[in-house]
Amino acid sequence: MNKTDNKQKIYRVIDAALFAILLITLAHFFGQLVYAQALYAGKEGGYFSDIYAYMQEMQGIDSGYSFPYPIFFLTGRFFDLFLPIEMAVTLAEVLFNSLAILITKYYLEKYINEFVKKITWQHFAITISIFACFLMSMWWLPRFGKINLPFKDQVFYGTYSGNPWHNATYIATRPFAIGAFFSFINLFKDEEKFNWKKGIVFAVFLFLTTMTKPSFTLVIGSAMAFVCIVRLIRKQFKNIKYILFLFICSIPTLIALLLQFGGVFGSGNTEAEHGIGLDFFRVWRSANPHVIAAIFYANVFALVCIPFLIKNIKKDYLYKFSLIIFAVSVLEAGLLCEKGFRYSHFNFSWGYMHGIFFFALGSLAVLLKNIFEKKIKPVFAIICILALLTQVVFGILYFKGLYYGRDYNTLLPYNWL
Repeated sequence: MNKTDNKQKIYRVIDAALFAILLITLAHFFGQLVYAQALYAGKEGGYFSDIYAYMQEMQGIDSGYSFPYPIFFLTGRFFDLFLPIEMAVTLAEVLFNSLAILITKYYLEKYINEFVKKITWQHFAITISIFACFLMSMWWLPRFGKINLPFKDQVFYGTYSGNPWHNATYIATRPFAIGAFFSFINLFKDEEKFNWKKGIVFAVFLFLTTMTKPSFTLVIGSAMAFVCIVRLIRKQFKNIKYILFLFICSIPTLIALLLQFGGVFGSGNTEAEHGIGLDFFRVWRSANPHVIAAIFYANVFALVCIPFLIKNIKKDYLYKFSLIIFAVSVLEAGLLCEKGFRYSHFNFSWGYMHGIFFFALGSLAVLLKNIFEKKIKPVFAIICILALLTQVVFGILYFKGLYYGRDYNTLLPYNWL
């Protein structure tokens, strides 16, 4: 073993220690937040979240809602055999959130390794960037005493974040969504040949994310359909076998999705009005009348990166697909709605939140690649990093507000300090 190999090994060991410390730290504080949400579930006061209905589902109590995606609930029900329900749901959430970070670490390093063969200090940059992605949140304007500011009472609802800490099923489905995102890109790059091993990995991740919460499936399914149609036309249908291969990989998910939607929106639904309808940003505007500003607030980093990274879109499948995912998520959130009493719930925003997360993750991955390969000017890299840091600072402040029991929609009466 030469000096270079020894150096790489030392860096890997230090990075593993750093990663473990950050993972345990985040798991600790996130676990405390979830446990507080569970303790206050269904009660007057702080720690607002969606967790009460989920706990009822785990205990076999009718919550009044339909949850035809059982993985998170089965996990919590298993832990409930040995622990109080509050601890069981906390352990389940922390487990899924930690798994999402681990899967991101695996795929992001694999992506970087394709371009940078001898990684040393880059390990640290990747690890810190991953945790930045899982902490960043939308811009929001805290209250400065009696000074009134625009949007001062509008924090989450209508703006949204890739890290909605109050929704357990989103947190639970994210590791599988991340796996589906990266594994589809791996398939997308190998269009000239079938790789059943990669196909099975993609099929499993896609099925698991659907059975945990199907919000991302709608987005990635639409994005895949768009990509396949474009590729079919450009290749003059010469790649039809490859498209059929992707379809076969998606069959288990399509069956699961039809069963889920059949129960919620089908003829068995007893609501007077139900189903999916078309909308033109009316639900979104009812949450926040300034939709364009809201999109900017939630995606500052990724949008700032576009002028400096757009040259990568032609050859970099990861960046290209993250942009497609984001565009599809915006359109679905703006143009689709649920009819009936769920109309105002704006449940298509969950797919948009996935879009926010993958837009940021894709931009971060490509930014790191360009920095490591020295293909971006230092001043441009600094601008992108500063944009990222603003969202991380807002994210930490947002998490702090939730941690101390503030309302996730407004954080009132939260101040900077």
